Amino acid sequence: MKRISFLVLGLTLAILLAGCEAKPPESTETGTLRYDGMYCFIRDFDYNGLTNNYALRFYEDGTVIHTSVEQKAAGMNYFPKEKWFNRENGYYTELLGSYTVSGGEITLTTKAPEGSVYYKGTIGKDRLVLDSRSEINGFEMSGCVYVFYPFED
Repeated sequence: MKRISFLVLGLTLAILLAGCEAKPPESTETGTLRYDGMYCFIRDFDYNGLTNNYALRFYEDGTVIHTSVEQKAAGMNYFPKEKWFNRENGYYTELLGSYTVSGGEITLTTKAPEGSVYYKGTIGKDRLVLDSRSEINGFEMSGCVYVFYPFED
């Protein structure tokens, strides 16, 4: 009986002490969606030495456009430019999506002729953290950080 009591006491202390070392959750600062640039998710280079940068641009009327830019060399820092990454560009006519914001959360759908991609996430200060699911290929991603980049003057 003593052996069981010590075991229970030991397990209880281990659980309590482990809880003391737990890190407090990081504070999250809710941000405001910005319209004077784009949000970009930059992936690491794959086994072919290529990466795709995914960009989202939002408009105040609830419209969103997206693009994927292939990068062939590290440090290229190639991002879409305002003069062509806009909904007035005929290329994006078929790609107009929509979004809604509620508090610090955002839900959006981007469109392509092949199908749609659905996103859900949070708005932080100059960043979005998004989970996505593509109906085009079934690909899912979670926790992707899209960093805001203002357009150059």
